[in-house]
Amino acid sequence: MAVKTNNSSTSLAPNVASALCYIPMIGWIASIVLLLIEKNPSVKWNAAQSILLSLVLWGVGLLLGLTIVLALLVPLVMVAGLVLNLILAVKTYQGATIKLPVLSVWVDKVLKKV
Repeated sequence: MAVKTNNSSTSLAPNVASALCYIPMIGWIASIVLLLIEKNPSVKWNAAQSILLSLVLWGVGLLLGLTIVLALLVPLVMVAGLVLNLILAVKTYQGATIKLPVLSVWVDKVLKKV
């Protein structure tokens, strides 16, 4: 069972809240909610990274879908995104912080503005 800490504004432990952000299909909704209400900086960081990852995957799929030949790669990109989200969910639940190469820089810039 996860241990609850005092610096959380939800009843979720930080590792559970962070992992919830990466759950496929519902993670982006949880990320938006947690980004708005959570006080824990680690959870906010994972929520922002999850939102940006979802936007990048959606944008790549949209751009690939514009051409007939590259549209065949869209399912591969979506499966790779699913696998990446599952890996990130498991690792953050275990307490590790995974910083994706380009997205982590964007996350830091976004959170500094907020």
